[in-house]
Amino acid sequence: MTPQLDPVIHAPTRLQIVSLLAAAEEAEFAFVRDSLDVSDSVLSKHASALEAARYVKIRKGHVGKRPRTWFSLTPAGRMAYQDHVVALQAIVAQSGLSVLDLQAGQGWSDDLLEAAMEKAVIDPHDVRASDQDRDKVAEMLRVAASDGRITMDELTERVERTYTARTVGALAVIVADLGRTDVLSSTPTPMW
Repeated sequence: MTPQLDPVIHAPTRLQIVSLLAAAEEAEFAFVRDSLDVSDSVLSKHASALEAARYVKIRKGHVGKRPRTWFSLTPAGRMAYQDHVVALQAIVAQSGLSVLDLQAGQGWSDDLLEAAMEKAVIDPHDVRASDQDRDKVAEMLRVAASDGRITMDELTERVERTYTARTVGALAVIVADLGRTDVLSSTPTPMW
């Protein structure tokens, strides 16, 4: 099942709040307000909606005599945020763009990266081909021509098709009779 966008998180200000809280154990009201550049009332309204969904915990206390409010992401909120990001990535990946840098060590734990990739349901053949993918196919074709497996006319025609192919699947078709199409991207990683 493809992850779905979460309507509670999807509102831009709420998405910013949850994203900010995902990077910290707890954040003070003024810090969140200033980071998002919103008014007190806007932040209160959106934080209350996230609290009602049990995605955010609101803690009130004092620092000296001054009242303070802190926000933290609940485990349910963290999971909802992760699922929402995976759903966004699946949608955006269809265009060849990315909302994430899914490289280990780039702010995502290996466990979270693995979970996100398992949830992303994208047919690899529908992934937009990169210039690197096209160059790999062109090189495979040159080698095939030098080995005598295809003629020079076939080489010319296939290279032309290679540089106009839009998806990894289209590239795979061009070299399917040559074997070793596994050098092409078999997952959406070329765009990430």
